[in-house]
Amino acid sequence: MKRCPFLIAASAVLAAALPASGHEGPDHVIEALTERIQAQGPTAKLLISRAYEHQSLGNWNAVLADFGAALDLDSRSRAALSGYTEASLQLGALPQAESMARRGLELDEDALGQSPFYALLARVFAEQQRWSDAREAWRGALRSPRPEIDWFLGEAECLDHLDRHRERVEALLLATERNPSVVLHRAWIHALVDAGDFETASQEIENGLSKSRWKSSWLLLRARIYAQRQLYTQQWADAADALTEIRSRLSVEHPDPHLVAEAAQALAFLGKNDEALAYIKNARDLGISESHLPEVTRIIESAPINPQGKYVE
Repeated sequence: MKRCPFLIAASAVLAAALPASGHEGPDHVIEALTERIQAQGPTAKLLISRAYEHQSLGNWNAVLADFGAALDLDSRSRAALSGYTEASLQLGALPQAESMARRGLELDEDALGQSPFYALLARVFAEQQRWSDAREAWRGALRSPRPEIDWFLGEAECLDHLDRHRERVEALLLATERNPSVVLHRAWIHALVDAGDFETASQEIENGLSKSRWKSSWLLLRARIYAQRQLYTQQWADAADALTEIRSRLSVEHPDPHLVAEAAQALAFLGKNDEALAYIKNARDLGISESHLPEVTRIIESAPINPQGKYVE
């Protein structure tokens, strides 16, 4: 398998995420915070600050230790509870993550304060493929007056796994009314395709193609329709055109994780499965939210092999 060039760039991009304090990098900030903790004694604030620096480097065991120590000093710290839950999720300690998320929910009854912990709880359930429970947790998060886009996408993912595509369409339509995001709009079109409403989806896609300078996202949506209708020649053509555009826009030095994820989807539609999975790994390394990743595995499992081998290199 040819190695994806953006795998090389991922670690450099992550390491370049400098803190707002203006220090040279997370390692230097960690060193300075450690010296302060040793000299002055630990405080929840210092430990939480160091945990965030460890998090930027992906040092999840250190993240867990610092947030845990912060909770020993301040058991009601929302930042420490949230961070400890996230670290537990990343380390696969799901019962621990669930317990901490529920502990966060008990801090108050305010929807704004509870919503991040509902979102964390939903992710725990999703990791366990408890899709009905995850959907209910996402609904708890979405009671917030300021819901995040990922939360709408999380609910949609649950409905997708439950094969409740018409409900998914309706949920995403309501989401676009609350937040007119192009990401949610495209997710709604994706749901229309999965629900079999090809006519409405096609109208939205053609409108998007006619108005957009960059067309790869729309081409991949249209490729999905062709895949559903088993029009494979058209599917491969749109995927190849999308991949050409994506590669023209991708920077090796500063790759956009969303473009990397789109490239994975295009490669999966083209039947280049190993490369698609490598790009997905790269998108994760670059910090993309799971809810933004295409369903590459499903595409790989369902797409036929392209007998003509007309791929874009």
